[in-house]
Amino acid sequence: MNWLSKALTIMRHSPRAPFLGRMLKRTRFDYTAAVGDGLDSSVVTAPILWIQRALPEARLTVMRNTRNGGREEVDEHGALKLIRRPNDHYGDIALWAGTVLSWCLDGNAYWLKLRNGVGRPAELWYVPHWMMEPKGSADGTTFLSHYVYSPGGGIEPISVDAADVVHFRNGINPHNPRKGLSPLAGVIREIFMDLESSNFVASLLRNMGVPGVVLSPKAGGVVPADDVAAVKAWLKEAFGGDRRGEPLVMGAPTDVQPYGFNPQQMNMSEARDVAEERLCACLGIPAAVVGFGAGLQATKVGATMKEMCKLAWTNGVLPMGRAFADELDRSLVPDFGPADALVAKWDTSEVQALQDDLNEAATRWNTMIAGGWAMVAEGREAMGQEVDDSHRIFLRPAMLIETPAGQPARPAESGKTFGEKARATRSQRLAARGFVIAMQRQEEPLAKAMEKRLEKFFKALGKAASETALPLLAHEELAPKAAGSVETKADELLVERILEGLGIPAHRTAFQRLYEAHFIAVAEKVAEAGELAGLGGSLPDPVARSVAGAGGRRAGLVDLSRQSKAALFDAIAVGRAEGEGAQQLAARIAAHVEAGPWTAPEVRARTIARTETKYAQNVSTIERARAANVERFIVFDGRLGPGRSLEEHMARDGSIVSADEAAQMAADEHPNGTLSFAPHFGDENED
Repeated sequence: MNWLSKALTIMRHSPRAPFLGRMLKRTRFDYTAAVGDGLDSSVVTAPILWIQRALPEARLTVMRNTRNGGREEVDEHGALKLIRRPNDHYGDIALWAGTVLSWCLDGNAYWLKLRNGVGRPAELWYVPHWMMEPKGSADGTTFLSHYVYSPGGGIEPISVDAADVVHFRNGINPHNPRKGLSPLAGVIREIFMDLESSNFVASLLRNMGVPGVVLSPKAGGVVPADDVAAVKAWLKEAFGGDRRGEPLVMGAPTDVQPYGFNPQQMNMSEARDVAEERLCACLGIPAAVVGFGAGLQATKVGATMKEMCKLAWTNGVLPMGRAFADELDRSLVPDFGPADALVAKWDTSEVQALQDDLNEAATRWNTMIAGGWAMVAEGREAMGQEVDDSHRIFLRPAMLIETPAGQPARPAESGKTFGEKARATRSQRLAARGFVIAMQRQEEPLAKAMEKRLEKFFKALGKAASETALPLLAHEELAPKAAGSVETKADELLVERILEGLGIPAHRTAFQRLYEAHFIAVAEKVAEAGELAGLGGSLPDPVARSVAGAGGRRAGLVDLSRQSKAALFDAIAVGRAEGEGAQQLAARIAAHVEAGPWTAPEVRARTIARTETKYAQNVSTIERARAANVERFIVFDGRLGPGRSLEEHMARDGSIVSADEAAQMAADEHPNGTLSFAPHFGDENED
């Protein structure tokens, strides 16, 4: 090791922090000792209490990076469940309240992890900052080797491994790089000023109490002590309580003088305002939000308080929350499995003070998405919503034509062909536009309805698989097996027995009926919109039967047997690798079978519902038009779908195709379908 490396090691890993003393500059008075821990100072506790009340409005989540580059929330992550119920004596709100307190007072907050028999954290305990001290190795080679926990009460200090402590720190304290810097260290004098101001006023009220009136004999007469006591008692009795204001008549010459105290002598507002302003500034909280007079004097309450609350969140609460989440990523989330693609994040979608910001962001993203130059996935990710492949699409108005740079725009009124297909004229497209818009408006509600039915179906399928598997697993040898191991004959036999008991054919029949019912519902809506295309608003029985048959055939494309079998193998492999028992493994089987080949059952239901609703609309349009002797259709392709070039998109959009061609195009569509069809009543010569 050369001299520079050695010097850097000593600088970075010094076992003892340099002691610079507790005295502030230009004074020999120990303000730090005089202030103490600050818990009996209202100027300190008021903003801290505000942050403690505000932080639980946000929701702590764990997000996972997806294969398509987005992020999705991890449901019921082990770290989140532990934080929600850290131990048997208090919950997450109390845990975060203590953490905020120590963070604001000292710049350091500590959680102690108590582990179970398999080494995972089973309990979390808040430790006051004065009881915990980070330490390095004695020789200075290890920056942080352990913590010294000093609970007091006659108990000797305890050495705690660094891996068993979650240490939230505010930046780095240059006096001791293992610790954070107290946000209030720079305002100790101001806190002292506020305390002394309170003490001064309290002392005046306590020690400078004065009589309201003075009675004295005229001309320096002397009154015996017994008479003084008697007059005093009589005066209090005669003019106290409800008798105040009664006339006074004295039997001898007497001076009566009122006596008082000027309240202005107790006005310490300027000194106290300075303390309030500077302390709140160090915490990033406007004084007006806390309710301090210093902030309210400069704020028009009701007009700018919303902005002040937003500022408190953006400058105070959110930076603190991000620091907490960052430390959880490092010190707690990895305790519950691989965390390379996981990140803790605060969901602020329900924070009242930030709703205006969310509304503005939503408006901005709506404009970009509606304009066609941002994907739906980008907007959903920006707003904290789940993202999957079905959202990686552009929404572009069907009547707009994309033209590559340097190429002349296609004439609006043209009956010429583009490629090999006849193209609809502008007037023909405008005539059919109402029908296509009606289809687009129906699509989302119809897809949502099918999505709910699919979620219910897949949940029932997963539950049935779990109930079938549990008694079989109870008699199996569930020895742990490394993840990724090849399935054994025993696993294959177990999976086959579960599938046999599950009764896939019965579930397949129910699944087919669900599809058929949905396709009929879509066909009825298409028939209602048919009047816009000149087809009439009825749904002939032959059309209904044809559409229902198409739905039944589409249901057969989802191989429930194969997907369930793959889910069972995956669940059993992962469960055995985790050393799970029969009950845990049965629960895992339910979750895997319910989700199928997707990451979650919600994504599975949503993707299928959107794909099949679009296909059902197109099939219903084609069959209803055929029943009215219409055999040609205008193709509307308003978005540049995945896997297609700009030329292919332009060739499809606005083209005129036969009914058979339209049916084939609909069947070949990507799950994120972009095609719509409208009946075309013109003849070939006209085109």
